[in-house]
Amino acid sequence: MSAPFDFSPEQLVTNLGIFVVVPMVVAAGVVATVREREADAPRGGLGMWATGFLALVLGFLSCAVWLSWTAADHDGQVRGPGLPAPTSFPTWQVVACGITTVGACFLAAHWSRKVLAGGLAAAAGTAGGFTAAFSVDLAVPEISQGGVGLFLSIVGWGAGLTILMVVRAIVLTQRRRG
Repeated sequence: MSAPFDFSPEQLVTNLGIFVVVPMVVAAGVVATVREREADAPRGGLGMWATGFLALVLGFLSCAVWLSWTAADHDGQVRGPGLPAPTSFPTWQVVACGITTVGACFLAAHWSRKVLAGGLAAAAGTAGGFTAAFSVDLAVPEISQGGVGLFLSIVGWGAGLTILMVVRAIVLTQRRRG
């Protein structure tokens, strides 16, 4: 049984501001620059803000759904959803969370009006959403090294998903030309 969760709204706002809002503003600037240089996809779709917001929601849900419970806590027992989140997960659960997060990014990018800019908006939104969900668990008065985890989350997911979305855009562009 875990100790009661000492939630701090002030720490949540700080976490979100530093590790989600600031990176998302920078990403929005990059996406806007790319969007101006890119033609619309042959079909309609979501704009950049809608793509980013959809990805943010999906990224948040992928973290919350998979990492708010565990199938194998430190004592080997199943622990239901709640805060504080568990710190021990079986490998299959972490892999499923990763697959869900990447799938969420691809889904949001697929529904976007632009191929590259939409993919970048989806990558930023998914990374931001995942990190926002992670921030909720770290919204305690003293986060110790939790800030390092938030930094690694936004940078790791942001970089990894951006690479995937650039590769996706290259493949889709080559298919259209070929």
